[in-house]
Amino acid sequence: METRTFKYNIDDVEKEFLVRTPSLEDQREAQKVYNQAFTDAIKSKAVVRARLDDLLTEQGLWDNEKQMRFETLQKEISEGESRLARGGFSLKEARSLAIHIKELRDQMRDLISVRTSLDNHSAEGQADNARFNYLVSACVVYKEDNKKYFSNMEDYLNKSSDPIAILGAQHLANMIYGLDNNYEANLPENKFLKKYKFVDDKLRYVNKEGHLTDKDGRLVDEQGRYIDKEGNFVDRYG
Repeated sequence: METRTFKYNIDDVEKEFLVRTPSLEDQREAQKVYNQAFTDAIKSKAVVRARLDDLLTEQGLWDNEKQMRFETLQKEISEGESRLARGGFSLKEARSLAIHIKELRDQMRDLISVRTSLDNHSAEGQADNARFNYLVSACVVYKEDNKKYFSNMEDYLNKSSDPIAILGAQHLANMIYGLDNNYEANLPENKFLKKYKFVDDKLRYVNKEGHLTDKDGRLVDEQGRYIDKEGNFVDRYG
């Protein structure tokens, strides 16, 4: 059985937690939660995933032009990644290409944000979320005695902003969905930019001296406001 561990201080005492793979019993109970959430969503007239495309079209939120744009962005990102991997051009050109890939990826995320949001609110999306919430409540335990940290799913939902709830959910998602906490850092363009010190560990643009900048090399502060070498606020033209 796969497990993940993490530590967190509770009342200045370090506690070690374990996130275990859902057992068959956990999965059976989670399916019951899914079924009930799906039924409730249908009763409240939530759209099913099979109807999402129709709904997006009816509401004018998606059309052939947006679909073509989405496919074009996918192709351009893939081609950019391949060219970046092959190399054979200057470091300056490679930096520009990596930044261009980042911008294309942001455009694609913006384009599909409405679709993603609607999917999360579909009957299946609501049921999926309920099932996952149950599994988190069942699978985060104290390592020392294997006692559950959350008394039930309601307790987990009430503590959803609790750092242990957040860390537990992240680790469980990684285990059952194959997600990666370092997804952004591991994207090809970000790995390149970090390797050549064009960005810092937080993927913020920096110059040769390690000072924060925008993508064009203009100095900025921690909040992204333009500054001069003395730290005085300026406009984007200095």
